[in-house]
Amino acid sequence: MRNVACIIARTNSKRLSKKVLREINGIKLIEYIIKKIKRSKHVNEIYLCTSVDKDDEILIGIASKNNIKSFAGSRDSVIDRMLEVAKIENADNVIRITGDNIFTDEVYLDLMIKYHNKYNFDYTRTEYLPIGVTAEVIKTIGLKKCYSLMDPKFSQYLLLYIFQPEKYNCQVLIPEDTHRHPDWSLTVDTPDDFQRTEEIISKQKNIPNYIDILSICNNNKINNLYYKVSDNVRYPGGLLVTYSAFRKEMEERIKKSKIIQLKKGEYLEALNER
Repeated sequence: MRNVACIIARTNSKRLSKKVLREINGIKLIEYIIKKIKRSKHVNEIYLCTSVDKDDEILIGIASKNNIKSFAGSRDSVIDRMLEVAKIENADNVIRITGDNIFTDEVYLDLMIKYHNKYNFDYTRTEYLPIGVTAEVIKTIGLKKCYSLMDPKFSQYLLLYIFQPEKYNCQVLIPEDTHRHPDWSLTVDTPDDFQRTEEIISKQKNIPNYIDILSICNNNKINNLYYKVSDNVRYPGGLLVTYSAFRKEMEERIKKSKIIQLKKGEYLEALNER
């Protein structure tokens, strides 16, 4: 099975200007993602998927510098970019990785790909980890079906359209108890998020995997670590829903999906295989 990772990134962020280009220890945030996904055992190719906007041309250069491929496509439709890459690479699966999730974990990614291919699912995700740690593995055929049933201009909210167990064969991995921290946020979208990310990276010489991050966060006071449940989640069309309402909806979708409960030590076993 050919698995192609699509790192979705642009430079037009509002709350934290040009966040993917910001640097920590001389490394751009987008490069942290690239370096982590390169450590995956099951990803066959990595693309930095951006837009044709002139301001995004810098990302094409960053991809080349880091020896990965790039694709510049639709400004608004993430799903169009992903399907174009899938066509170019003849990919069986595409992996959606958002550019603000710099701690996307390569070990969990490999576990998702492993079970996704083993059981031939349309869509696989991991739940109950911190926000900003996991990706989504999507069968290309399933993504094409999703494209036909949605307005592509809303595909930045792809999760809401593809994670529908009534329409697609969905699978959810559940991590071992000690890894579950759904109340943590490790994404980078605001100045506070960037400060937190600097704190975590400053305490680790190498680019950290999830075990490293767990150790850092459990043994140090990390500012802005906990997700604010009072925050709203944006839906297509500018609709805002409370985080609690969003999580309630996600729990219903999880219940209707195929559940894979990871065994204790399975993560470490996968980590030690690389």
